[in-house]
Amino acid sequence: MNGWLLTYNEFFGMYNAGILTTLFGAFAVTFTVLQCWPKLVKDFGPIGGFMAASVMIGTFWIVNHKLPGFGFSTGLLPDMEGLSMQFGLIHQGARGSAPWVDMGWSIASGFFLCDLLCAPGKERGALVKEAFPRWCVIILGGIAGGILVGLTGYTNAVL
Repeated sequence: MNGWLLTYNEFFGMYNAGILTTLFGAFAVTFTVLQCWPKLVKDFGPIGGFMAASVMIGTFWIVNHKLPGFGFSTGLLPDMEGLSMQFGLIHQGARGSAPWVDMGWSIASGFFLCDLLCAPGKERGALVKEAFPRWCVIILGGIAGGILVGLTGYTNAVL
């Protein structure tokens, strides 16, 4: 597995541990939201939705982005270029050195994939056809947001 991951280090812009922890962090938050959020809303109504949003998303944000422990430093350590880089489960590189992974994007992708895999065979095509315009708008919105953030200089992003 190490050899396979080494071939993708340059493509992903991160090393083996970053690839694996990013996949695990994105999967963990998606799985927890898929399993727990509907049950909280069913049992507690709108208050359950607020509880799910604050407890689940807040907890996973801390775990994925500012992880205290598990052998990962929560401080900003210099990377190879001397820039500050954080080390949580979801790896966020600086200056375009790694893909930017947002928990919302991973949750949306997980929900779509779950719906796609759970749908009967004949309904899958209709599901993809219905979702395609939404995904296009989401991607265009992400590109526009990334350009805006890059132009304002809010992060280390370089366009």
